[in-house]
Amino acid sequence: MLAEALEDRGLTVCLTAEPSDGPLGAVARAHVRGEISLDPHATALTFVADRADHLAREVRPALARGEWVVRDRYVLSTLAYQGAEGVDKLWVLAASAPLDVPDLTVYLDVPVAQRSERMSGRPSADRYEAAGLQARLHRSYQESITLLRTHGYHIAVVDGAGEPSLVAASVTAELDALP
Repeated sequence: MLAEALEDRGLTVCLTAEPSDGPLGAVARAHVRGEISLDPHATALTFVADRADHLAREVRPALARGEWVVRDRYVLSTLAYQGAEGVDKLWVLAASAPLDVPDLTVYLDVPVAQRSERMSGRPSADRYEAAGLQARLHRSYQESITLLRTHGYHIAVVDGAGEPSLVAASVTAELDALP
């Protein structure tokens, strides 16, 4: 919805997500789907390596062309998910240090019960959608937001519990508030 709002303003948008469609993203996706199992530290490094490759292959060229880049997931997600699995967040942050810092990171904050309810309606769950992980993951996101803010990341926390159009309007307002 954000990409559509930006395009409605006459901007060219590169819409992308992690894991990427690249070779390292394929490994990360296989892990998320439970097709392969990786050590939590190897998982973190796989996501960081996929991100670095994706930045070089797709994101930086799009920025060089003057496009706006809207990404689903970035450093915050890796810190939160792998941190919830016991990987030291500072270690992940150090591995991510050479990577680009986005102008804005938006975290859609959804209560744990509502998050679980939304995921139960999906056709297939991945390893990170386990009900027992959700409260720990929510805490890990909160800790990761605090950590990233101390390292220069601009992070907006948006209430993601409402109607999609209202959530999208809140996200757009956060973008419009950037200097």
